[in-house]
Amino acid sequence: MHARKRLLAHTWAQLVLVVVIVVLANLWSSGTFTRLDLTRDGVYSLDLTTRALMAQLDRPLLAKVYFTKGLQAPYNNHEQALIDKLEDLRAYSGGLMEIEVTDPTNVRELEAEAKRFGIEPIQYRYQSANVTEMKKVFMGVALVYGDRQQVLPAVTQVAPLEYELARAVKRLTSEEGPRTIGWSLDNGEPNLLTGTGPLERIRTAISEEYNIQGVELAGPEGIPADVDALFVVGPQKPLSERALYELDQFLMRGGALAVFVTNTKADLRTLRPQTVYHGLEPLIGHYGVRINRDVVVDRQRNGQMRFPVRQGRQIVQMPVNYPLIPRALDMDEDSPVTKGLESMLFPFASSLDLAVDLPDELTPTVLVRSSEASGRIRGIRTIDPTAYKVVAPGEERGAWPLVVSMQGTWRSYFADRAVPPRADGAEVAAAAKIRESAPARLVVAGSADFVANNVPFMLNLADWLVQDESLISIRSKSVQLPALDPVPADTARNWKLVNLLSGTLLLLLVGGLRWMVRRRSGGYAEPDAPTEEAA
Repeated sequence: MHARKRLLAHTWAQLVLVVVIVVLANLWSSGTFTRLDLTRDGVYSLDLTTRALMAQLDRPLLAKVYFTKGLQAPYNNHEQALIDKLEDLRAYSGGLMEIEVTDPTNVRELEAEAKRFGIEPIQYRYQSANVTEMKKVFMGVALVYGDRQQVLPAVTQVAPLEYELARAVKRLTSEEGPRTIGWSLDNGEPNLLTGTGPLERIRTAISEEYNIQGVELAGPEGIPADVDALFVVGPQKPLSERALYELDQFLMRGGALAVFVTNTKADLRTLRPQTVYHGLEPLIGHYGVRINRDVVVDRQRNGQMRFPVRQGRQIVQMPVNYPLIPRALDMDEDSPVTKGLESMLFPFASSLDLAVDLPDELTPTVLVRSSEASGRIRGIRTIDPTAYKVVAPGEERGAWPLVVSMQGTWRSYFADRAVPPRADGAEVAAAAKIRESAPARLVVAGSADFVANNVPFMLNLADWLVQDESLISIRSKSVQLPALDPVPADTARNWKLVNLLSGTLLLLLVGGLRWMVRRRSGGYAEPDAPTEEAA
């Protein structure tokens, strides 16, 4: 009897303990958020930068979602993806974030409210079994933080959601004004301010975070004092001494300078190379980077270029794998500029060399190299792709630096030179010349055409140059899907044979082993008949 009571008491004690543990676990989990994300870049969990931004909130943040229900592909999962990402943000907000979800479609008051936030309806093609029509739908979210607000007017892509939301939160919480990025214009460079295609994409993305300003290096004003970073991309004529002086003094005062030069450009009419003289080699060489007068060639990994090909009586433009557009895969994994990028194309790129006797004040980094199978050729005479099927005489083989960065302090290139006069003839007092630089940043690339082919890199670089690296890691999580390396035909054929024959060979092997085991054991024997003695 006593044993039965003791067993019943133990049972009740265990039940109470289980209930207490469940209650305590729920209380703990309600204030704790964690997630196991096994993807390489953590694409299904918030970046540490995003979490830090949410931890900076010091007042309530309201996310007002205006989303039309029942959308079909490709937008059928966008509302849930947006809400899931907002819920992740709320988990790290310290209880300061609230989410409101509303379908304003065909509700006049709610539609007017969404439009006041800047969320306009977008055209959407609705298709059912019997009807196909165009409808106007809402797919936006407004973030309200005190008297400030940021809006994502149309969530049409899921991949960059974290970056867009984190950028909006940063704008809400930051007290600093936008910085200024300059773009040189007076030496035949492409005009970022009016360019189309990739240049327009770069301009649009950069202008969302920074001010963009055209700069005439040799103009009366030179480089304005409010320019924080300066791009010099593809000058087509030699820079004047005054322009070189302006670049030098910009770096000396602690500016961030990115130089993209092309030494060789293509003439598709004659299939002859044209040499470009920009005059930047002495200045950049003084800073520790030599821009070589050569062309990098890669016959295994490269991009395509259209060439005129005769077909019958017509000449048509056909895409051709082109060794003079190497595809670089070797990138510095520790740099935020190249983080998350899988490959980059470098049309008509020149190799770079770092000086061997750089002072201790400088920290050089090779951001991008060509592959080990690449080479560099000096003095090419044709751009015909058939001329580069085999290794050319005098070609040097190896992995060559294509983009390098440097951080630190320099001595001025004009420290012992006279100050060139300004374009308006006015002279500058020698006392105004800066001979030793403040801490600065320099990036050099041997291809100007590289810029239009690698927009994500340019956006990361803009952030790094102005030392605003906080959002680079978030953007790189959704830059692109990893590219598959091409497989040679003989290797693909061998893998096909392995795929076809491996199953059959495995079955034969298992059957053979089974047969050998049975043979060694003598097979199955009939039981012996009982003898008379046993009977």
